Order: sequence, then structure tokens, then C-alpha cells
Amino acid sequence: MGRFLPSPPAGEGRVGANSPNEQGTGPAHVSAPYNMMPTIRNIFLVFLKMGAFAFGGVYSMLSFFQRELVDRRKWLSQEEFTEGVAIGQMTPGPPIINTGIFVGYRLKGLKGALAATAGQVMPGFILVVALAYAYNEYRETAFFGPVLKGIGAAVVGLLLSVIYRMGRQLLKDRAAVLFALAGFVSLHLFKVNPIAVITLAGLAGYLVYGRSE
Repeated sequence: MGRFLPSPPAGEGRVGANSPNEQGTGPAHVSAPYNMMPTIRNIFLVFLKMGAFAFGGVYSMLSFFQRELVDRRKWLSQEEFTEGVAIGQMTPGPPIINTGIFVGYRLKGLKGALAATAGQVMPGFILVVALAYAYNEYRETAFFGPVLKGIGAAVVGLLLSVIYRMGRQLLKDRAAVLFALAGFVSLHLFKVNPIAVITLAGLAGYLVYGRSE
């Protein structure tokens, strides 16, 4: 896994792998626009946007995370994003919220974690309350069923996109492929507890990769 819960960066924060260093030298010589910098305000607004427009549950939301944080704003490298997803999965609570907390902390410490959590949770809270009211009032209509089926089908495509990109990053050797297959078989066929799968995978990863680092 490489880096678990790294210390938050000092100063202005990190802007992905292409940020200039403290002396101004590095791949990027032109300052990023203010709205692309990982300030507390921008972290809150980006997670507010993702919380408002990322539909379909935990795994489909990861594609929005990747597009905004890695591809567009370059606040995280692909490796850091993958590690954040893994940490979100292995800690108690909603994985996508945990991933957001990791990202916020990685960028701006405790304040960043709080900003990411607040931005991510607020739209869902408001919308769920509104939809719960609408569902109770209009659930007998023929509108909700077809809409939810269409959203569910689109979510499958979003999930496949995330799996493909994460697979390219992680499944680079035979051991990693075997870990992935073993996890799938354990969960899908044998209904093993996910916590047990994650724990065993972590131990096996240490035995396989720990000696080489």
C-alpha cells in the first residue's frame, strides 16, 4: 500500500504530481488558477459538487472522485487515489465518506477533512429528505420505477470504468491478479465477510510485497 495516512502537507497544500516545489522549480512553472488550488473553500465546493451530482451509490461515485481529483484538478496522483479508496474500504463507516475524509486530510489536514465531509454529506442529506417526502406522497405513480431502473443501469457502466482504471494501476503482477480473483470468489461464491477478506488480503500483501520493499 505504500503510504497510510501520510502527514498533511505544510504551506499552500499539494496540487498533484505536477506541482512546483518550494523553490519554484519542477514540472509546473505557472501557478494554477485559484479555483484549481486545494484551499479549504475549494475542497468544500468540489465535494459539494460531487455530493450533489454523483448518483448511484459508493462505487459509482468513485468515477466522479477520480475525474475531479485526479484527472481534472490533479490534487492526487492515481496511486494516492487508489490508496485512499483502499483506506475508505477498510475503515468503519460509509467507504465513500471515508475516502473523502482521507482526501481532505491529505490536502489540508483536519480542516480539509471536515470541509470534504461537510461538502459531500450536505447535498445527500437535503435530497434524501426531499425524496423521502416525495416518495411517501407519490409512490403509487408510475414515475419512480422506470427512472430508478435507468439510473441503476448507468451506474453499472460507471462502476466498470472505475474497476478498469484501478485494475490497470494495481494488477501489474501475478500476485495482485490472484488477490483480486481470490477476493471476488470469496465474496461472490462463498459469502465470506468483507472484513475478513480485507484483513487476509492485507496480511497476504505484507507477506508477498513486504520483503521486497
